[in-house]
Amino acid sequence: MKKIILTFSLIIGITATLSAQSTDETAVKAVIDQLFTGMQKHDTTMIKAVFHPSIRMQSIGMSRKTQQMELTTENGIADFVKQIGSLPASLAIEERLLSYEIRIDGQMATAWTPYEFYANGKFSHCGVDAFQLFKTPEGWRIIALADTRRKDCGK
Repeated sequence: MKKIILTFSLIIGITATLSAQSTDETAVKAVIDQLFTGMQKHDTTMIKAVFHPSIRMQSIGMSRKTQQMELTTENGIADFVKQIGSLPASLAIEERLLSYEIRIDGQMATAWTPYEFYANGKFSHCGVDAFQLFKTPEGWRIIALADTRRKDCGK
């Protein structure tokens, strides 16, 4: 009888853990989706809502000057939001996420999302977005975002 109770308790515990993780994974994915929906709509309020105030943003891409891969660091969320907000309404941007790999440990999550970027329906570049998120009392917020930018994506 003790073995049956122990087995039942383990099953309930595992089920509860998987359910919580699934809920958190859904919430993390929703934050990422909101970022790209906001970018597509040029909606700076929607974009700002997903970031933690201490966000760190970096990109790895080909330098136009040196023709070498380089790491660039954005000056913060304000510059990024200003850049998206100042895009002409006629410029349609779309970052198509190809998949999501989400890992969660308590209040921290990591998401790896390969993407293709399009401007006015024309392929621009591709790469991977690597997100770090923190679960605040208000929900998941992006605390770090690094991306790669390449042209050689089989297009």
